[in-house]
Amino acid sequence: MKNAINTILTDLNHVFVKGDSDKVEQARVFFLLAIPALSLLFTIGQFPVY
Repeated sequence: MKNAINTILTDLNHVFVKGDSDKVEQARVFFLLAIPALSLLFTIGQFPVY
């Protein structure tokens, strides 16, 4: 479990801080951020209309 947390933190650091990441790290960060965002969107029911 500690290895998985370190991998996620390293991926976030490479993608957002350093800007030097490969496609696998970018995919992990995308899924890490997209899954909660999409579940929140589907929980609310529709995209916010202004």
